[in-house]
Amino acid sequence: MLKKLILVFAVTVFAGTSVGQVKSSEEFSKKQILSDKILKTGYRDSVNTERITGNKKNPTISVFLSLLVPGAGHLYADRMDVGKYFVASEAACWLGVAGLSLYGNWLRDDSRTFAAQHSGLNEDGKDDDYFGNVGNFESIYTYNNEKLAKGQWDKIYDVNTHFWNWDNDANRNQFDLQRKKSERTYNTRIVFATGLIVNRLISAISAVILTNKGNKNTSSGIRINSEFIGTKENPYDGLRLNFVKSF
Repeated sequence: MLKKLILVFAVTVFAGTSVGQVKSSEEFSKKQILSDKILKTGYRDSVNTERITGNKKNPTISVFLSLLVPGAGHLYADRMDVGKYFVASEAACWLGVAGLSLYGNWLRDDSRTFAAQHSGLNEDGKDDDYFGNVGNFESIYTYNNEKLAKGQWDKIYDVNTHFWNWDNDANRNQFDLQRKKSERTYNTRIVFATGLIVNRLISAISAVILTNKGNKNTSSGIRINSEFIGTKENPYDGLRLNFVKSF
């Protein structure tokens, strides 16, 4: 009887152990399959994505500001690393215009003072055409006689208000040369004036390109993804979080 009980107990224990081993083996096999799937396929469980966006700039405002003051559009777009060159070009052009204007004024005033001393003219209230004629004719009489001969009555000067009579031809020629030099100096300002226009156009184009580029960079975000970390020996070793920032 005792032998039978021992035999029954041994069979029961063996059966229970076998069933437990089978269940444990099945569970491990399932875990191993899941782990292999994760390791081989890179399975990831997506988590909520947080988007971080900045304030976009208006390209139209960039263009308007650049046309108004070169470099202002770049300041608006936070790109003064480029805008500073347009500001420098603007300053250089204005300095050129101002410098030529001052030099031209000096040449003009000096030549007219010289003419007043050597021809007896009164420079007050006279226009550029008058001084051009003063440089081309020895006296008002020579000038008026030529206009009378051509029938250009409307171009005759009043002797009382527009009188001049050069003391010699050398001084007249010197005056005329300096007068023409002042005119050339004034005309050279067109180069810098054109530079002001071109600088504005290029600045506007540059500003709108950089503004649009900045807007694309502003539309960035961060994705947070999770994935299991494991090995064949330990399928559930941990959880990895990946932060991915897009540009």
